[in-house]
Amino acid sequence: MKDILARILIVDDEDVVLKSCLRILQKLDYEVETAYSGQTALDLMEKKQYDIVLTDLMMPGMDGMQLLEEIKNRYPEVIVIIFTGFATVETARQALKAGAFDYIPKPFTPEELRTVIVNAVKNIKKEKS
Repeated sequence: MKDILARILIVDDEDVVLKSCLRILQKLDYEVETAYSGQTALDLMEKKQYDIVLTDLMMPGMDGMQLLEEIKNRYPEVIVIIFTGFATVETARQALKAGAFDYIPKPFTPEELRTVIVNAVKNIKKEKS
C-alpha cells in the first residue's frame, strides 16, 4: 500500500464539483473526503485531521470565507484553498489576506487543481522538515 501524501477535505454544496474533484484527485496518493457545507466540514475536522481543505467560496449557511476563518482559528496548520465561480481580484485578495494558501477560479482544469494540491503538499513537507 502506498503512503498517503495528504488528507484532503473538499467542501462544496454542488455534487458535480465534489465528484469531479474526487475523480481528479483519487488516482493520486491522497486520502480525499467531501462535505456539502462549512459546518459539516468543521464537524469532520473535529473527528479527523486533514492537511488541506479545498472549499468553495459561495455556499449557503457558512460561506468559504467564514469557513477559512474558523479553520485558521482552530487549526492554523491546515492549508486552505478557496475555489469559486465568482472570482474577483477583491475576493482573491480577501481570501489570501485571511490566510488562504491559494485561490482557484471555477471552472478549473484537472491540471490546475492537481498543480495547486501538489504545491500545497510541497509546502506541508517544507513546514515539517
